[in-house]
Amino acid sequence: MLPEALEAAYRRTRYRVSIPRGGALDLRIGRRCPALDRWLRARACRQWAFVTASNPGSRPLPDWRNAARGRGLARAIAAAGFRVLPARGEPEQGGWRAEASLLVLGMPAARAVRLGRQFRQIAIVAGRRGGVAQLCWCGPVPGKPAA
Repeated sequence: MLPEALEAAYRRTRYRVSIPRGGALDLRIGRRCPALDRWLRARACRQWAFVTASNPGSRPLPDWRNAARGRGLARAIAAAGFRVLPARGEPEQGGWRAEASLLVLGMPAARAVRLGRQFRQIAIVAGRRGGVAQLCWCGPVPGKPAA
């Protein structure tokens, strides 16, 4: 997939986070989420990362393999001492399936990128309270100049 199409696919995805006793919040790349900011402020949390282990390299895997990878991701995050909220990446375009994901509370973007690399992801989404959700590449993207 060409880098422009790949980036467009990430931007056309809704990053839905399940909030305990609060329903769901939707994150969008390049936008703020005031409801998430309020939720984070109440918990003295300043940063977050949205990560998945599903479909490494944007290559579809069977559900059972994605589920096993997701359990491994959850174990790695717990071992690092971070709390998570369940989440899903929900693409708006056909041909892409929703991916089970996690919103990691307190994880800096650079650490989330390393975690993404560990699970062979192309990108993660990260942000800080009061800021916009940012698309962070986990490594070089073919055909895209390095930042």
